[in-house]
Amino acid sequence: MKTNENYILREIDGESILIPIGEASEHLNGMIHLTPTAAFIWKEVDNSNCLEEIIQKLMGKYEVTEEIARRDIYGFLSEFYKRQMVLEIPEFENNTEILEK
Repeated sequence: MKTNENYILREIDGESILIPIGEASEHLNGMIHLTPTAAFIWKEVDNSNCLEEIIQKLMGKYEVTEEIARRDIYGFLSEFYKRQMVLEIPEFENNTEILEK
């Protein structure tokens, strides 16, 4: 799992913002504002080995149930995976159910 290097995360005035650079800036003209939970998930993609690891970390940080953590992570990452903003997520590869939602 890894984030696309053509998107960089910046903290600006207390806000987490994804900024497209390079090739990504040709497809997205603007910035993406992330919630604190989304920013946490984004950072963990590069620091974790699998989605289950991110789920456990999210549960610990935000004191949410596994169901809520799983829903938030799969919802956020499936959208970013479809847009090639996150890459190489084994749980999503060849999973048409996730990619069609």
